[in-house]
Amino acid sequence: MTHEQIEYRKYIMQGMASYGGDVAQALVWCGNHFIKLSDSQRNAINKLSAKERNQVIHELTMG
Repeated sequence: MTHEQIEYRKYIMQGMASYGGDVAQALVWCGNHFIKLSDSQRNAINKLSAKERNQVIHELTMG
């Protein structure tokens, strides 16, 4: 995983912790809280392609 993917994974995991592991709710939470991230976190996540983001989500959902 790239540094950017690790940052994205941590962010989604924060959301999942708030919703008992519900990935769908976590992604909504992430969308609602994106502005609250630090500039470096936002920049890292924004650098990811859709494929890279999907790889992170796949890892979290499929193990």
